[in-house]
Amino acid sequence: MSKVRNEIAVGVLFFVALSILGYFTIVMKEDLFESKTYYYMTVVFPDIEGLGKSDRVKINGVDSGIVEEVRLLESNDVLVKIKMYNRFNLYESYKIKIKNETALGGKYISIDPGIRFEDGIHYAAVEDYDNLKGYSSGDLFGSITDLIAENRENIYRSIRNLRDITSKINKGKGTIGKLVNENKVHDDADNLITEVRDTIEDSREQAPITSFIRAALMAF
Repeated sequence: MSKVRNEIAVGVLFFVALSILGYFTIVMKEDLFESKTYYYMTVVFPDIEGLGKSDRVKINGVDSGIVEEVRLLESNDVLVKIKMYNRFNLYESYKIKIKNETALGGKYISIDPGIRFEDGIHYAAVEDYDNLKGYSSGDLFGSITDLIAENRENIYRSIRNLRDITSKINKGKGTIGKLVNENKVHDDADNLITEVRDTIEDSREQAPITSFIRAALMAF
């Protein structure tokens, strides 16, 4: 009898735990029990650079939606459908870009809705939010990698030249090499500096006498 009670208690606890887990799963789910009203926009990008479904959409830095769908068009452009919950006014001076979330990765869509007047130019409001034009900001690390790849031979050549120069300096070749490695050159340079300093000091001491002589000559 005791064994049956234990089994019943375990079963009840299991179903209670399952119910609690199900409850919090449903409550925490974004699309249920929420008061947000959604609408959709579509943006056409030449390249989405790793942007994916559920990535964030920001308007002037404020979270305002998520990426709902990504689809390649026959033109090789990419159509991105975004699910928005913040409403805003969009003007013809708008800019929609894909940006890096952090330096380590991640993408998001940044929307600059534009303004009605700028530099004396009047921009009309955009009524149709379908097939808007988007841009890619570019992948910083990818751009650096491409730049290195395109100039690899020049970089190698510069490294080889720098290695040859430092090798010659270490061997005492050239003026810089002698300055670095030979004490005589260093001592000569030091003596030259001392002589120049002494000459300047002598000039300062003789300046009053020279001025007096010049004034006396001008008096005659």
